[in-house]
Amino acid sequence: MATAGVVVEEAVRRYAGGKPAALLPALLGLLSRQQPSSGWARALASQLHADVAKRPLSAAASNSLLCYYLRSSRLDLALHHLRCRSTPRDSLTYNTLLNHLPASSSSSTTFRLFRFAMRHAHSAFHPNVASLLSLLRASSSYSDHFLHMIHAYLLKTPASIHTPVANSLLSLYATLGDFASAAILFGEMPDRDVASWTSMIGACLGSGYADQALRLFREMLADGALQPDGVVVVVVLRACAMLEDVRAGASVHAVATRRGLQGDLFVDNSLVDMYAKCLDLRSARKVFDLIAVKNVVSWNTMLSGLVHAGSYPEALHLLALQIGVVGDETTLAVLLQLCKKKRLGGQAARSVHGAAIRRRLLSMALLNALLDAYGKCGLVEDVLRLFQGMRERNVITWSTVIAACAHNGRPHAAMACFVAMLETGERPNSITVLSLVEACGSCAEMWASRRAHGVAVRSGLGFELAVGNALVHMYGKCGELGASARVFDTMPVKDVLTWNSMIGALGMNGRARDALALLHRMEAEGDEVRPNGVTMLAALWACAHGGLVEEGIGCLESMARQSLQPRVEHVSCVVDMLARAGDLDGAAEIVRRSSGGGSPAAWSALLSACRRRGDGGGGEVGRSAAARVLELEPGKSAGYLMSMGMGLGKGWAAGMRWAMREKGVKVESGHSVVQHAGGSERFVWWDGAHPRRAEVYAMLHLLHRHMKHHHTDADIQYICQCQVDNN
Repeated sequence: MATAGVVVEEAVRRYAGGKPAALLPALLGLLSRQQPSSGWARALASQLHADVAKRPLSAAASNSLLCYYLRSSRLDLALHHLRCRSTPRDSLTYNTLLNHLPASSSSSTTFRLFRFAMRHAHSAFHPNVASLLSLLRASSSYSDHFLHMIHAYLLKTPASIHTPVANSLLSLYATLGDFASAAILFGEMPDRDVASWTSMIGACLGSGYADQALRLFREMLADGALQPDGVVVVVVLRACAMLEDVRAGASVHAVATRRGLQGDLFVDNSLVDMYAKCLDLRSARKVFDLIAVKNVVSWNTMLSGLVHAGSYPEALHLLALQIGVVGDETTLAVLLQLCKKKRLGGQAARSVHGAAIRRRLLSMALLNALLDAYGKCGLVEDVLRLFQGMRERNVITWSTVIAACAHNGRPHAAMACFVAMLETGERPNSITVLSLVEACGSCAEMWASRRAHGVAVRSGLGFELAVGNALVHMYGKCGELGASARVFDTMPVKDVLTWNSMIGALGMNGRARDALALLHRMEAEGDEVRPNGVTMLAALWACAHGGLVEEGIGCLESMARQSLQPRVEHVSCVVDMLARAGDLDGAAEIVRRSSGGGSPAAWSALLSACRRRGDGGGGEVGRSAAARVLELEPGKSAGYLMSMGMGLGKGWAAGMRWAMREKGVKVESGHSVVQHAGGSERFVWWDGAHPRRAEVYAMLHLLHRHMKHHHTDADIQYICQCQVDNN
């Protein structure tokens, strides 16, 4: 450094003495290699700039001055110097200009300069490898058609055979998702290095061909000429994680160990991620513990892997160990996942929100995650408050808010939010439409359901499988079986959820025989789609509420032929079916024969049937059902209340009340929720505090009298008078 400074100082002294023209090219060459931020370099550049305008320059001196301008980020001076008629130009001039463009230059600037060189230099311009790499870097922001044009030009130049140029072109094809062109180029490459294989493996992975990526990696190892580096190992580990192939991942782990790459933090973090996504938490934790110096990515990878695998207690324990490591945005996102899945509650989500505000980590992705967490915790008001304070919103933001309102009993708020979304010009995606359809189904309003269907069709999403399934379910909940059947019949592709939705809709609306006919059609048609446990549950429910006992027993027996193990829900449904038909002994026998002597749900179904029967609750069957329910669920009030309602006498009811007091069982008041245009109304049994209780009880009085066929004009006058008094 000292010698270079002496040389520059001596050159400047001699030039300042007489300003000889012969010294100018050497001085400009020294200047182009200095740091542009140094003060003396800027002063010398200004002096030389003035001298250049007074005397002719050689091409070498001109290129050195041009290089300094570009390294100093003075693109305006470089272009002004280039456009000057007295500036000598050769192929090196244009290559210098393209090679040293500032990093802030746009892609269009690179292309304009390249066209300028091709147009003005004619045959004198021969782009070198560095210029072609600059051109390819600029191509990354354009379409694949434009890249094909660049590829065609490269084939006409000798530089196309250089491996760095081919690698850059291959990487661009991979980035744009043009797997076919990448494969052709890779096959035609005369020489391949590790970067070539890495780019091609990445192209396979980006196009969803993870198995082909692993095959290419094996070919690379079998060739033996090249040794894998950390970058290609990380890409291949991503392929193993995508396939959830822990054996292949362990093989790649062994290759990395033999190559001495396990100390690489980037490789170690990828190994933890791969093992966690393959649900091999033991290996993931082993690799994690062996990392000598962990960064925040290491902790985030291990935490997200535990959450992904459902090991929430272990994730909380690991979080407690994360002392001294400042989390980032990803850490907060993982914590929000814990808030939703571990049910830590809304207070934990609010704490994460506060931490994000203090650390200024309020990106749109994290805000959307907060909206989702608040919605999953049932905090709709927090969702709306945060949403209203967001300056920027995307389709994910709107979809999350609509889903939060729909899932938490606010369907009309979800619809209003959707209308506001359309007014802003944001286009809905399939998730948005699914949430809207769910909201319309929950309020069971046909006008809203038809509009949601229209939105799905106009958005081009009406024939998507998930949207079609949701529409079938929505119309079924609204009782519009004709519309539900039309959607079902026009769906080009049906999965098991499609059939389940239609069978459930028929059973829900009292069409039990049609539901069974559709089940038989499903069994006859599909080799690809077969009934599952949910299908059989929908069929059994239809039989139970349609009085089809023999058909229901046949459905239960057919489950064994289809290798479907009856679950608690199926047994409970069969018990309810037999009990509704009056066969309490048969229902009790089904419960006793079920695994474990019957579940609480099965015995509760039998007890409920005994209570509905009255007249002593079915005798010994009712008493044994009550005893089993109270034995299995002693802390729940439902069993005691059903037992008291079996009509076994005042002494029996008094004994149930005494047992409830002894065990501290509290009765939760039964309530119903009615949706209307302004929101929802909650009605508690014999509610005396509701603001419109007079109207409610007057309407109940009218309905009771109407059902007894004693409806008169006096009743109508009574209702009207109550409404006037209330207003």
